This record gives sequence, structure tokens and C-alpha cells, in this order.
Amino acid sequence: MMRRRFAIFFAFVFLIAIVGCGVAKKAKKVTGLVNGKLSLQVGISDQANQNSPIAVDLLLIKDKTLLKTAEGMSASDWFMKRPQLKRQYSKTLEVRSWEWVPGQTIAPIDFTVASDVGGIVVFANYGSPGAHNAPLPTRGKVSIFLDDEDFVVQSK
Repeated sequence: MMRRRFAIFFAFVFLIAIVGCGVAKKAKKVTGLVNGKLSLQVGISDQANQNSPIAVDLLLIKDKTLLKTAEGMSASDWFMKRPQLKRQYSKTLEVRSWEWVPGQTIAPIDFTVASDVGGIVVFANYGSPGAHNAPLPTRGKVSIFLDDEDFVVQSK
């Protein structure tokens, strides 16, 4: 009698586990809630930024209004307004920051992009005039080459 109850209990638990896993997978497919992976390969010219370090910020943006604003900003505007925008959009903006020197070798940078990130924008703080910004895909492999006066992005 006790064995039978024990067997029924485990069969019930097993059934719930199977059904629960299937529901979670279907929910992911329906809602599109799947994180992505972004892989960056960064190269730097030996004479980049007049042979000076370059600050680079990568913005992972969840807010559509902020995304539109960021895509229209120059790097100098971003770096000037960064503290205020990070405070204002603390829940919908993630910033990854680096500073590299000309000629530096950089290992590939891989990270997970949350499913609710609507867009990514990269800014490089060059001393020369120019926008020095570019949109990036939220998934896949991307090469960024920090050239002498500006940078180039190539999706693979």
C-alpha cells in the first residue's frame, strides 16, 4: 500500500516536471524572450586618436526613446551627458566602458545581451571632429577597427 502511494506520488511529480518544461519552452518561443550573444573583435591603429588613448562606450538600450536619442548623438555629446543619462535611464540602459591605447592588442569580448535590449550603440571619444558613433546588432560577431580619425564597424 505504501509503495503504491510512493509510486503514484513520484509519477505525479514526474508528470508535473515534464509539463512544466514544455510550458517554459513554449513561452520562450511565443514571447521571443531569448538572450543573445554578441562577440566583439576590436583592433586599433598605431596612430589612432593622434596617438592618444580612446574611451569607448557600448550602450545596451531597452528604452525606444533613448535608443532614438542615442543614435542621433555624437560621441562628444554622449560623453558629456553620460552621468545624467545613466541616472535618468538607470533601469533601461547598461553601459560597457573601455579605454584602449593605440596599437594595443585586445582579446575578443563576448557577452550575453538580454532579450529586452532593443538596440546597441557604440561611441568612441576621438579628439577629431565627427559623430564617432554607430549602431551595432544585438547578436552575432562584430569587428570594430579604431582607425586614426574615426572607427569602422563590420558585422560578420
